[in-house]
Amino acid sequence: MKRSSLDTPMMRQFLAIKARHPDAIVFYRMGDFYEMFLADAERAAPLLDIALTTRDRGKQDPVPMCGVPVHSADVHIKRLASLGYRVAICEQIESAKAASGRRLVRRDVVEVVTPGLVGDPEGIEAAQELSLVSLEFVASGTGASVGLAVLDASTGDLRATYVDDSDPPRLLPPALVAELQRIAPREILVAGTADPTLIAQLEDIVPATARTEVAAAQFDPAAAPLHPHGLSRDATDAGSRAAAALLAYVGANQPFALAQISRLRAYRLTDAMVLDAATRLHLELFRNGEDGSRRTTLIERLDCTRTPLGARRLARWVAYPLTDPAAIRARQDAVALLAARDRPRTRLREALRAVRDLERLLGKAARPTATPRDLAGLRGSLEALPAVSAAVVSIDEGSQNPPVHGEAGPLLCPPEPVSDLAGLLREGLVDEPPALHRGSRGAGETGYIRDGFHAELDGLRQGVRKGREWIAGLEASERERTQIPNLRIRFHPVHGYGIEVTKANLGRVPDDYERKQTLANAERFTTVELREAEVGVRGGNDRAAALERELFESLRQSALERAAAIREAGERVAELDAAASLAEVARLDGWIRPVVDASERLEIRGGRHPVVEPILAAQGDEFVPNDTDLDPSGVQVLVLTGPNMSGKSTYLRQVALIVLLAQIGSFVPAESARIGVVDRVFTRVGASDRLARGESTFLVEMRETAEILAHASRRSLVILDEIGRGTSTFDGLSIAWAVVEYLHDTPGLGARTLFATHYHELADLTRTHARVRNAHFEAREWGESVIFLRRLADGAANRSYGIQVARLAGLPASVIERAAEILENLEGGEFDERGRPRLAGAGGGDRADQLALFASGSTELGPGEAAALSALRKMEIDRTTPLEALEILSRLVAGLRPQGSGVDS
Repeated sequence: MKRSSLDTPMMRQFLAIKARHPDAIVFYRMGDFYEMFLADAERAAPLLDIALTTRDRGKQDPVPMCGVPVHSADVHIKRLASLGYRVAICEQIESAKAASGRRLVRRDVVEVVTPGLVGDPEGIEAAQELSLVSLEFVASGTGASVGLAVLDASTGDLRATYVDDSDPPRLLPPALVAELQRIAPREILVAGTADPTLIAQLEDIVPATARTEVAAAQFDPAAAPLHPHGLSRDATDAGSRAAAALLAYVGANQPFALAQISRLRAYRLTDAMVLDAATRLHLELFRNGEDGSRRTTLIERLDCTRTPLGARRLARWVAYPLTDPAAIRARQDAVALLAARDRPRTRLREALRAVRDLERLLGKAARPTATPRDLAGLRGSLEALPAVSAAVVSIDEGSQNPPVHGEAGPLLCPPEPVSDLAGLLREGLVDEPPALHRGSRGAGETGYIRDGFHAELDGLRQGVRKGREWIAGLEASERERTQIPNLRIRFHPVHGYGIEVTKANLGRVPDDYERKQTLANAERFTTVELREAEVGVRGGNDRAAALERELFESLRQSALERAAAIREAGERVAELDAAASLAEVARLDGWIRPVVDASERLEIRGGRHPVVEPILAAQGDEFVPNDTDLDPSGVQVLVLTGPNMSGKSTYLRQVALIVLLAQIGSFVPAESARIGVVDRVFTRVGASDRLARGESTFLVEMRETAEILAHASRRSLVILDEIGRGTSTFDGLSIAWAVVEYLHDTPGLGARTLFATHYHELADLTRTHARVRNAHFEAREWGESVIFLRRLADGAANRSYGIQVARLAGLPASVIERAAEILENLEGGEFDERGRPRLAGAGGGDRADQLALFASGSTELGPGEAAALSALRKMEIDRTTPLEALEILSRLVAGLRPQGSGVDS
């Protein structure tokens, strides 16, 4: 009977491990490779672009397999996690020597990497948070709560919130939806007992996110594997229950990561301005609309940080603008103090350069596969903290300002040095530890523990050193004794030390040489003395390596014992760096401190676009500033008309970005600004579709508009750049008109609104709606060209200059000429007797298939009327004096009156 390929000790071990992790791809450690077998290999090979082969080729049931080298495994693991897969990392948990007498070393899973628990954060963008989220739905007699907890396992940051609802929700609360979109989690945990209707909604909210069902019992805080500060065992609120599920999930998959979680931070959604996915996209806060990169985004403009900690904190500030005027003023105080003191600020920013990512270094130290270089990086950052503290003290010297408080306490408070740990790591580790790969520590590597740190280790090293010196001297003495000139002492990892003699000299080999290994052109020998020396060297080296592992593990545990202090120092550094970055931008670019209060005014003088302005400056152009005045009780809706490319879209985004900058505590690009706190910014900009969901451009536009009208409040800022352009002219105009009326007339709404449109008919809204005003961006014609002045002026525009823009875009001259003819006919009202436009050169004015675009009856003009209209269109009002205007008017009137009417002109 043939033996199955699966019926071997190794495959039996693999199958037992796989049975405990059926939903994961198992990376099974075999020497310097991680191997995958069976269905895991067939699934992973094409995803990782590696060869799929078989084990026991030629047998009746060969086993599919593939593998990756240990030194490059992290890249492949992250790739699988990003695609939504779980990876169980199975290591050899004993050495081959320890397994002597058995054919197989013991192996077990030491870590499970999931989409939300990515493992080693090496190579991940510093400013990117790696968010794992859990949702908990708690029903009660008075309604329901939805809890949300967020964990970045690479930093140990854990926070939670919840939303109360008067009734058990059928739909996820809008505020929670916006928060999920803002977080953009990599993985969401939900209870297996949760309402399927609610879970199904997650697919539309965060479609690329993995959703993992966990047992309902894991949401019990009493059963959590860890109770950090802020989470009590008897907590019952939905946010705490969601946090408990996260801790249970981490404990089951990466238990070592619990060591860096020191607190649960509760937060409220009302503490921050709501920024939904469409708004973040349209305002290009983190990713541009062209290629999805950080280039020409707001975060790129603001990010002058010196540390990964500061980069992440600044990104958090931009994502969560504050809504409490007192908290905003506190952050402004810190930025103002730093901006006012150039030399101390520069000294602080230079000191920050030496601080690496304390949070993620602590996370790497928590991993069983941590290397000496990870601890050395942590040591270097801790040793840089005293210089940072000294720089902070120099900023505050002589200042009479009260302490400025932030998330971690006073914003300009120096970080507490963790000197005891820094000193221990300095004493214990060499200056430049060797590079070791994942899981390789313990395979005989030595040399990372500093001489003098441990007496026993020093003694072992001394013995090994003397043994090697004796062996090195043996080569010279044996050459002299044997008279073999090319005799060498060689070392082989398996066979050990040997005296190598070429075959031409074998006749001179002494009798006391013992043959050890035969090579192609030589023989290797040993002696009693060499064998004894080798035992001493290799045994001493093994004992030294084992002791170094023990000492390193002791240093690693010491670092984890100081995890709370390290995280606290990291918080301080993050806030200092983020505030200093805002101060640097404000100082270099001449931004001013805005007034942010609880009023409903939005008043900006000389406002400029924070991203566009420096781009124009680099091209030698100057940005034209503009003012803004909005107030729910005054000018609530500003209807913007004007030419294409005149600056309307830039202006809309500029106002929104100035508001956002003000509420993160930054200075703003303006001459002055007063911002009444905005609770939410809504934007409806541009055209996009979602064809995969069967949603056209117009449907997407209407969905976004519906969201705005459903959720805007009196404190909201609404930015609308074209409504209704995706449908027929009259449909679109009707919808745009009705939207403005809704925003103006709905009781209790009154949202401050900027509405850019090409429907000039909307200018008539000012006649019947007291809080609607018209404005336009000026342009001047020069021959066949148009010059955009980028200047906002009162009143409605009378032209859109679309044909001139088409000429700039490079449309063929014949198309431009024909369009001009058609436009002149349409604007001149030249229609046939059936109400159809007479299009010169279109094959006759009586074509039955011409569409009646605007008129329903005959509007044919006489020669005098057509001439008068043509003359009026050509007038340049701004360049015409009153006397000239009267003369032109007199001539036009005379030309329109019948001959011999007897009326004086």
